[in-house]
Amino acid sequence: MTRTMPKEALDCVVRATNERLHPLGFLRRGSVLRIMGPRTCGIVEFQRSTKSSQERLLFTVNLGVVCGDLLESGTADLTKAKVIDAHVRLRIGELLPGRPDKWWELTAHTDADALAREIGDLILDKAVPYIRQYLSVDSILALWESGLSPGLTNGRRVALLATLKATRQGGGG
Repeated sequence: MTRTMPKEALDCVVRATNERLHPLGFLRRGSVLRIMGPRTCGIVEFQRSTKSSQERLLFTVNLGVVCGDLLESGTADLTKAKVIDAHVRLRIGELLPGRPDKWWELTAHTDADALAREIGDLILDKAVPYIRQYLSVDSILALWESGLSPGLTNGRRVALLATLKATRQGGGG
């Protein structure tokens, strides 16, 4: 095991995850991996905790899907979208048994390669299928029409659903 600083270990995890997701169509920009769909964008985003220090870095993985038809003017385009822009979003722990809020800790003693394999497996097994199922406007519409809205309040779901339906009736899709 090679000793690395926590920041370097996180860079290793992100880089290794990118190497595994790139053949599936994901592109990396910083700590965000994106896959483009028809007028949508799927996101895997590594988030550092504000409780991190130079010796100990905590992070989680956020997932999201952005519907381009709902991006407000002035908002980043789909190729620059982040989880904060997502219309369907959750943390990876929500896909695990018991739905824990999953955070990883990196220190100088962390085996970054082993952690990269663990997280890469988790993202491939759980996150990628989740993102892909909502990577179309129709699937987002169906999700919201079912009454579900991961990462959104019910009021926001209702408002966005109405906007999306009006956009599509107006010739937007």
